[in-house]
Amino acid sequence: MKMKNVILIILSISLGLSQCDGFNWHHDIHINDCSQKDIQVLNQFIKNSQSNLNFDMDVNLNTIIEPLELGWQLWEEGRLIHWICDDVPSPFYLYNYNCQLNGEIPDNINQLDAVVKLHIHNNNLHGIIPNSICDLDISKASDYWFKMDYNYLCPPYPDCIKLWNVNQNQSKCE
Repeated sequence: MKMKNVILIILSISLGLSQCDGFNWHHDIHINDCSQKDIQVLNQFIKNSQSNLNFDMDVNLNTIIEPLELGWQLWEEGRLIHWICDDVPSPFYLYNYNCQLNGEIPDNINQLDAVVKLHIHNNNLHGIIPNSICDLDISKASDYWFKMDYNYLCPPYPDCIKLWNVNQNQSKCE
């Protein structure tokens, strides 16, 4: 009876472990095991960027940038905790690049509520920064953890955006 209980405990622990852990390009991450709200935000960035994304990210070479290929990501227990879209180490070459994100920051960016490091600077994001970004604890952190400067984002900036992130090219602002 004891052995049966041990086997049941081990089985339940192994089934509870997420298959969405590790670095996006170096681990066997299963998208269905990842937080679907995190995946929705990444998909919205892809949709907003249309076909302007850097195709060096296309790790499976299917000519489509999928959510788990967008920049450098670290997942833990099914949640996106690091997302970097500048100085991304290429999985194929010996150089770094940015994701070439384009378009607006999605209003649902606050769904990335487990993120502790977010770098979306040096891309081509434009428009207004949604106030929902202030729901992220990371938005109040230092520029080591949170970077979104050197895009085309327009004022007025939400109150949580610190000075290091307001270095924006405003040539596309009205």
